[in-house]
Amino acid sequence: MRSKRGKRGLRKDCSGGIEGLPLQLLIMVVVAGLGLTIIMGWMNSISAPHSIGEVFASPAEILVHDEDKDGLYTKTGIVMTVTVTDQSGDRLEGATVILEGANIKTKDGGPVRGVTDSHGQVVLTGLSVESFGTKLTTITVTVAKGDYGIDSSFEIPVIPS
Repeated sequence: MRSKRGKRGLRKDCSGGIEGLPLQLLIMVVVAGLGLTIIMGWMNSISAPHSIGEVFASPAEILVHDEDKDGLYTKTGIVMTVTVTDQSGDRLEGATVILEGANIKTKDGGPVRGVTDSHGQVVLTGLSVESFGTKLTTITVTVAKGDYGIDSSFEIPVIPS
């Protein structure tokens, strides 16, 4: 027994539900919305990178004297305090501070370096500097810390007098 539809079938039935292009469009909108939600959630979890903010040193300049009048200007017994902050102005703990230039060295003749404390400071004692002639020289302060990078922009002038 044949149904009443017979040869007519579903092809000529234009009153059908959602099929074809509208269904594909609906799926694309749902997938795009879900993808956008995932990307926005990922972007919200990204924070600004850390960086070294400012470096301060005390004394801000070093005066050296030529006591023997032989052109070698020296100063010994220097106490240097270096303070380091991050990009938001908070004191930076655990940063390595290195001083280079003007033949700066410690009492035992080694390189001058230290690590900042919880107040973002390092106190370096018993330092000596030398400068030959009356030409102005500088001490470069290099600060480095893991995710914060390296900063060598601060210099301390060594002024012959």
